[in-house]
Amino acid sequence: MIIALLLGLSACLFVLPSCFLTEADTKKQLTSRIEVEQSARLDHFFARQTRSQWWLVGYLRRNKPLADKLMQRVGLDKKGMELRLSRLRWNIAMEEILLAKCIGGILLIPSVAVIAWFLLHGEKVGIVPLLPLFCALLVYMLPTILIEKADKQAQNEIREQIPLFFSIIQALVEAGMPIHTAIRATAARYSGRLGQEMAMLDIEERQYGNWRKALEEMAFRWDVDVLIALVSEINEAMTKGVAIAPLLAGQVEEQLRLQEDEMTDYVNKMSIRLLPILIIFMGVPLLFLVMGPSFMGIKATL
Repeated sequence: MIIALLLGLSACLFVLPSCFLTEADTKKQLTSRIEVEQSARLDHFFARQTRSQWWLVGYLRRNKPLADKLMQRVGLDKKGMELRLSRLRWNIAMEEILLAKCIGGILLIPSVAVIAWFLLHGEKVGIVPLLPLFCALLVYMLPTILIEKADKQAQNEIREQIPLFFSIIQALVEAGMPIHTAIRATAARYSGRLGQEMAMLDIEERQYGNWRKALEEMAFRWDVDVLIALVSEINEAMTKGVAIAPLLAGQVEEQLRLQEDEMTDYVNKMSIRLLPILIIFMGVPLLFLVMGPSFMGIKATL
C-alpha cells in the first residue's frame, strides 16, 4: 500500500509537470537558429519539439511504430490530439502525453491490487488505499481532458469574438480600407484569441503562398462554422470583385441574432433546471403557510 501510494505521488510530482509546460517555459528551450516563420508551420509543429529531458520520450519519438501501437492501446486519438495542440499552439509532444497515460495505466494495476487485497480480507477500504488509485486515474485521464477542454474553450472564445471583431473590420472597409489591411489593423489592436490568430496570418502567408490561402487554412483549422462561412464569403467577394462590407454586415447581424437566440435558450433551460429547487425551497414552506391554519382548525375541531 505504501509503495503504491509513493508511486502515485511520484507520478503526479514528476510526470505531470513535463506534460503541461506552458508556452513561456518552452520558448526558453528553443534555439535561436529557428526562424519565426518555421515556428508557425503546422506541418512541422511536432517535428520541431524541443528535446525532452525524459529519455523515454526520446525513445518513443525514435520508435514511431511502438508509439502508434501504444496510442491505440491507451485509446489516444493521435490526429485529433495533434490538431488540438496545433490550434492551441502548445509546445507539448504527443510522446509526453502517451508517456503520462502509460504511467497512469501501469500505476492502476498495483492500486487496484491493493484495493482488491483489502476487499478479499474483509477489511474496510479507507481513504489511504484509494489515494493511489485516484492519482493513477488522474495521471491517465487528466492530460487529454485538459487539452480537450482548453480546445473547446478556445473555439467558443473565437465564436463569441467574431461579431465584434468583424464589425470593426466592416467599419474600416466602409471607410475605404482594403480588407486585408483592415484585418491586420484590427488584429494588431484586438487582444482576444481571434485577434492573435489573425495576427499570425502574416507569418503563415509565407507558408501558404498568399494571404487569402492562409486565411482560409486558419478558418478550416479552427473548425468554427461561422468563421468558415465568413472567410469563404470574403474570398468569393474578392474573387468576383464584389463589395465586402454588405456581406460582413449581414454575417455579423446574423451571428448576433444567433447568439441572442442561444442566450435565450440557455436562460430558458436554466429556469427549468431551477424550477425543482424553487419548488422545494419555496413551494413547501408556502404550502405549510397556506394549509397550516386549515389543518390546525381541523385538528381543533376534532
